[in-house]
Amino acid sequence: MCFSASASFIAGAALTVAGVASISQVRKPVHLVFAFMPILFGLQQLFEGFVWLSLLDVGFSKWHTFSKYAFLIFAQIIWPFWIPLSFLSIERLPERRKIIRYFLFAGIAVSMILTCRLIFSPAIAQIDGCHISYKIGTTTVLQIVTGVLYIAAIVVAPFFSSWKRSISLAVANVVSLVITHLFFEVYLVSVWCFFAAVQSVLVFFIIREIKRTSETS
Repeated sequence: MCFSASASFIAGAALTVAGVASISQVRKPVHLVFAFMPILFGLQQLFEGFVWLSLLDVGFSKWHTFSKYAFLIFAQIIWPFWIPLSFLSIERLPERRKIIRYFLFAGIAVSMILTCRLIFSPAIAQIDGCHISYKIGTTTVLQIVTGVLYIAAIVVAPFFSSWKRSISLAVANVVSLVITHLFFEVYLVSVWCFFAAVQSVLVFFIIREIKRTSETS
């Protein structure tokens, strides 16, 4: 599987459309946190499109640092807290909300740790074949701690949602993580974010499920 600037830009445009469609289904303002996910993933993909261009075309090189860190801010800082926060925003059962809130705390913690790492450790992005490899300085202990917290916040939290269609998104997230780890481990940040972005179109169907439930209750 090859990735490119075109793939990132096409995904970004498609996700923007999916995000607008999701927002149009929202009936409670608090659900906007969840409905905005495809648009944010789309924006992240657009930034990676510019990372591709900055590495391939010297005319775009001036955009390299900005687009690289913009992409990584989403991957390392925004998603760890936004994912559990978004599921918390749509959760209707108090006991589930309590559980998801713990994952939100884990997400906030890892976001803070990874923010410090981005500030103090230079990030390198380079093209390797058909993929972009992102390298950021770390230690084994830091990698284990942040890895556990990151997976808890992003992968595990959605399984505690009481909405049926949320499970489809949670399972897709696990499958994409396993595939990325097995076949694209060196490019995990880039490839898994791309898969997660594509999966975020399921947000529309979850929002629509919420809308239909509220209309019939």
